[in-house]
Amino acid sequence: MHYAEYKHTDPALVRALVDTFPFAAISVNGSRGPRIAHAPLTFRNGKTPVGALEFHLARANPIAGEMNIGVPVTILVQGPGAAISPSWFTSSFPQPYSDRSRTAPTYNYVSLIMNGRLEFMDDVALQAQIKDLVLASEPEGGWRTEELAPDLWQGWRKLIQGYRLEIESFDLTVKLSPGDAPEDKFGVVAGLLERGVLADVSMAHLVGGYDGNSGSLPSLFRALKRGVGTSS
Repeated sequence: MHYAEYKHTDPALVRALVDTFPFAAISVNGSRGPRIAHAPLTFRNGKTPVGALEFHLARANPIAGEMNIGVPVTILVQGPGAAISPSWFTSSFPQPYSDRSRTAPTYNYVSLIMNGRLEFMDDVALQAQIKDLVLASEPEGGWRTEELAPDLWQGWRKLIQGYRLEIESFDLTVKLSPGDAPEDKFGVVAGLLERGVLADVSMAHLVGGYDGNSGSLPSLFRALKRGVGTSS
């Protein structure tokens, strides 16, 4: 499903996706094969326009022994995904008896794969990452790290390791197919909203708002974090 037409190279999209879908899969080659952990990411400005990522893991996590300075790591951020039915291509196939022998179901999705090498964060950077993560996730007036008992705040930090990764390369796929013809978009959006399961409503928001240019995507992604396109 990785076609060139669905690939995007704008670094602004990397930040928009990480900000909107921060929970990521983190993969490293271990002594017994690939090892994977999950953690929320914090986007940072980096040495290149693409940026950098910070995250932390429990030192007791089985992957921790493989997470050494300079080790190459692959991080996956997954956005919404939804099956698309050709029965929704109401412009291309307006009648129940329309010939649909030259079309087929497909799957729309958003996926970001990033690569880089690990650095360790010191305690000052770790505290900043945790605080920023809380601020990004908590509602206005919600819980803040300053509320945490000082002994717990200090003790818990000893149980985790902070990591930083300069993004050296990325592979960004945004497949928001509207159907076999541009006019099918309206039927696809209506079909997604009517089905309304899993990420259908979010996908309807993306398909409906996407104009075919990368520049329209950051605001569409960030709107999902504000709750637009997440409920019918």
